Amino acid sequence: MIPCASWRDWANLSDGPAGLIAERILADDVADYVSFRASCRPWRLCSTDPREHGVLDRRFHPCQWTMLRTKEGGPRYRRGFMNVTTGCCRYVDLPELRGHDVFGPTTEGLLVLLDRATFVVRLLNPITRQAADLPPATTVLSQSDLELTWLRKEDLLQVSGAGLADASTIAAHFPEIDTVAVAKPGDAQWTVVDRGECFLPAMSFAGRFYCATTRAVMVVETGADQPPRLAIAAELTRPFARIMWDTVHLVDNGGELTLVDRECKGSRSPRRYKVYRVDLAAREMVPVRGLGGRAVFIGSELALSVSPPAFPSISADTIYLGFDDLLTSFMDDSPIHLMDGTSEP
Repeated sequence: MIPCASWRDWANLSDGPAGLIAERILADDVADYVSFRASCRPWRLCSTDPREHGVLDRRFHPCQWTMLRTKEGGPRYRRGFMNVTTGCCRYVDLPELRGHDVFGPTTEGLLVLLDRATFVVRLLNPITRQAADLPPATTVLSQSDLELTWLRKEDLLQVSGAGLADASTIAAHFPEIDTVAVAKPGDAQWTVVDRGECFLPAMSFAGRFYCATTRAVMVVETGADQPPRLAIAAELTRPFARIMWDTVHLVDNGGELTLVDRECKGSRSPRRYKVYRVDLAAREMVPVRGLGGRAVFIGSELALSVSPPAFPSISADTIYLGFDDLLTSFMDDSPIHLMDGTSEP
């Protein structure tokens, strides 16, 4: 028997203490918040239901969670998610994926879905199940895009980067048609911000949307009194040469917008790597020696920063290649240890 003095009726906590616990859990991890609300009805009544709020509400974004690759032979609509801070994994059944191509996740942890029948773009929070419809992606296509008859529409409309441009607007990068566009849930069509520029990685950071070009890191500027546009956030330290297969990679590295410059010095030479913090206030690139004790996985479109203490096999201040199987080649070794300049085959 448990002594009466040690027993607590946790399910019947008053609204004040239970609500405070809920707020603190939500501030740390929305997945734990969802579990807290699922524990019992009284706790649900004293905490906010995410589904009563829009999918763009940043309080409920699973920013620490990234989607894992689909297991061969596993349930068709089950997806695994990993917390990049703790290493914890969860598997979630998402019937909402039926009939959709899946892109993402965004920096906010949202999945970007493309309806194969209507080409409507949908946002899905895989943890809270909040969702919203954006306009059909076909509304970004120009006449010249439609004349690319050797590509199917679903290939033209792939999304390689998406996320918040402001509190109510989503920006998306459509790489096959070199287009960045914005939309709000409920809009009839996408608004093209820029078309024809050679865009490289694109991502949301701190509620704004950034992309890299061959000369600068750009930010999508939105405002009620003018159309959305691209503005220079910081110029690159050197011109970017795509003909040499150079690449740059944007990543949220523990709360700092960071750029990895992967430079080719010759057809048979190993690539050189430099890391910069994007100083948004000074609008300049600041060289840094390491990654602040973190590790970064980079691919041709995506980059991911993780906390090594949660993953014992990962080294701090190290770059790992091949995040999406498209970067490794005879010119690349991986991993690259930034502090001493060494690499491993």
